[in-house]
Amino acid sequence: MARGSPSTTTQPLSQSSKSKKEQSKLPTWNLAKAALLVSIGGGFNFGYQLLITNPAQAAFIEFLNDSYAKTHGVYESRETLVFIWGVIVSTFFWGATVGALLIQTVADRLGRRNGIIGSFLVQIIAVALEILSSFTNSYILYSLARILLGAAIGVSIGIGPMFIIECSPLACRGMISMATGILLQVGLVVGSITAMPEIWGTVDSWWLIYGLELLLTISVTVLLLFLPESPSYLLTQDKEQAAEESILFYHGVSERETEPLIESLKKGTEGEKPLGLFEIFTDKKWLCGFLVGIAIMNGTMMCGVAAVNAFAFDILLSVGLKATHASLGNLAICIMAVIGVLASGQLVERMGRRPLLLLTFGGLGLVNVLISGFMYMFQLNKEQWIGWCVVLSICVFNLSFAIGPGPLCFFVPGELVSQKAVAATYTWLNIVMNGSRTLLLIIYFPIQNALGGPLCYFILFFPPCVVTFAICYFYLPETKGLTPEQARHAMHRLRGFCGKGLKDETDGKEMSSY
Repeated sequence: MARGSPSTTTQPLSQSSKSKKEQSKLPTWNLAKAALLVSIGGGFNFGYQLLITNPAQAAFIEFLNDSYAKTHGVYESRETLVFIWGVIVSTFFWGATVGALLIQTVADRLGRRNGIIGSFLVQIIAVALEILSSFTNSYILYSLARILLGAAIGVSIGIGPMFIIECSPLACRGMISMATGILLQVGLVVGSITAMPEIWGTVDSWWLIYGLELLLTISVTVLLLFLPESPSYLLTQDKEQAAEESILFYHGVSERETEPLIESLKKGTEGEKPLGLFEIFTDKKWLCGFLVGIAIMNGTMMCGVAAVNAFAFDILLSVGLKATHASLGNLAICIMAVIGVLASGQLVERMGRRPLLLLTFGGLGLVNVLISGFMYMFQLNKEQWIGWCVVLSICVFNLSFAIGPGPLCFFVPGELVSQKAVAATYTWLNIVMNGSRTLLLIIYFPIQNALGGPLCYFILFFPPCVVTFAICYFYLPETKGLTPEQARHAMHRLRGFCGKGLKDETDGKEMSSY
């Protein structure tokens, strides 16, 4: 993008029109359809990949054992194979981190819709290679394909929320922006089911797990070709007529009602150059909103959900449950996440973003105390009922997580920064998301071996909940129904760093424009 050109980053559409349709908090069918398609290839596939390697781990390690012996002519010990498999699993997050670095470039150069389609095409290639690795018995091909798949999903899960926000009326922005979080939780459930040994989680059938993902991704890619680009991106490309048609498609308003929306979008993009990945750290106007958004994402990843997704099955086995009971418990935990995220779609507009995050982060901290406490009780008294208390506690954890941080961490940060800062913000959000998860997976077992499971769980996951709760309490304004500029001024009225350190001399003039 040339210097001085309009920003091509995300800006929610203004509520200039007062029509009943525009004021409705319910999205139009076209907008809901677009959010669903984008989120299947983004949030769903991401959640699906998080879970499938857990229930089917025994099958994958057997595949690795045979493939390693075929490639290197030697059979390794069980401990070595588990270590190698752990590295292979983590390669998905390496790829996702690389993909996060490409979000801004892909979104600005290809556009939102075309960038998403491109990432879906790469996903199709990567998943096809995963299937091929099963028939060629090549763990090396599987590992390379997993890196490529992580990069592609990293791009799509970053651009997807930007595209959805750009296409959404302000009144239903919160509800429709839940799509990524909802489909991510659905992906967790579907992955936990398809990867069970009783379904496809066996040495001969695990390729079918990827076959389902391949079929879904091909389908949504084809359907996405028939959807228009986001209106704000079209305006930055001087395609005003196409932008009007896009608003008509996604908002369901009349041609007359598109005029004030177009004018509002023009005002939001004129003269703004998108911030680079490191320029955002020197932009005092939007730095605080950016940092609060990053803190919310980091707290979301470090509150314990990564361990629940990756190790819930092993945790349940460690508290005395049989393998079958642990599988059923793991499934129940995932189902609670879906129930929670569906409830969140209603609560986010009724309660608001800030109260919901405060309530759920506080609840997650308390539940983490219960989980670590029950784990410690089982070490002292090997009673089976204690194991079921752990199942119940993790179910409550997943319910709370899915109501609050799970879906909100994908769109609340975008409400705290302006159009020129959103692409850089979402890039860093995805870097933090994958980096935090990777770091946690690396340090979890060494700390567990050194301190024991209960103390490890408490030390790793209770403090992040407390810290994030405090950040949301002191620095996060309520963003419901606000533009990023209005959210910035609301943030400046809070106490502390955001309220005093970043308030500039022009605030009074800017506020007079409202």
